[in-house]
Amino acid sequence: MNVEVIGDREFIASVQEQDGVWVLMAGQSLYALPTEGGRALPVWSSAEKAEVFSEKLGQKGLSSMFVPMSNFLGTAWLGSPSLQIVDVLASPRYGQESLTYTADELSARLKT
Repeated sequence: MNVEVIGDREFIASVQEQDGVWVLMAGQSLYALPTEGGRALPVWSSAEKAEVFSEKLGQKGLSSMFVPMSNFLGTAWLGSPSLQIVDVLASPRYGQESLTYTADELSARLKT
């Protein structure tokens, strides 16, 4: 079994168990990265992982926030045209390539 499959299973199981994900906020703004066709949203399975990433960035004013699964999968987040989330980065670690899903792929994985 390859590392990507193991990482996928661990991430999906963890966020399903806690029924939500952690994101980073810069004040009232969502921390996301520009990508082709929209934005890539990093999400974590714990506040601690999000905060470690935030500390490594060295960007002041970032804080972690829990988003319940029902909200995350709805029109306020992944389905929001205004947020333009096309990719989701699963528990990224600073300086390492992360497991990446399209918004549709992750929605489908989390609904099963």
